[in-house]
Amino acid sequence: MTSPERISSVVLQAIPLFRGFNATDSSQIADVAEVVEFGPGALVIEQGASSRNLWILLEGACEVSRRIDPAAMPPGHEESRSVVLAKLEPPGHFGDMSFFSPSPHSADVKTITPVKLLRITHADYKELFAEGVQAAYKLAYNVTESLVRRLRRMDDWVAELAGSSAAQEQPLRPEWQSFREKLFDRWNL
Repeated sequence: MTSPERISSVVLQAIPLFRGFNATDSSQIADVAEVVEFGPGALVIEQGASSRNLWILLEGACEVSRRIDPAAMPPGHEESRSVVLAKLEPPGHFGDMSFFSPSPHSADVKTITPVKLLRITHADYKELFAEGVQAAYKLAYNVTESLVRRLRRMDDWVAELAGSSAAQEQPLRPEWQSFREKLFDRWNL
């Protein structure tokens, strides 16, 4: 059995998710991260399944898609379908929501081309965190910043979509108002 491929701390420092890491921080993360390769068409993360890995795309491309529940489809359209949410290229990352919060994955991530990914397991991260390793805190901070940027883009998209569906003089459609209330009122901080 061959040992897993490791990433150098120098290469790690060039990845935006590790911005602000010094040589020690990079070395500590490089010690627990491993490089994993997949061929085209591989399902790395499956919607509804649970795993606690943070993945960083080093080479290749992946597609993020979400299957729509057939029960949620209008009558006569009960077949399940998939909506592509994003195409990821280096240095994109995914798995962050389940990495920090144990919940089923909200989407599928499938490889489009052969890929090389960097994987950090939650168990390894938790150990670094418990030991008070500064790199664990910096990684959490950088992932949080990334999630905030993603949420801001979603806010812009929802506002644009809602604004284009209603005349400016009229209030937003009731379904948009309901969506907004559910989004903001059901958050537990």
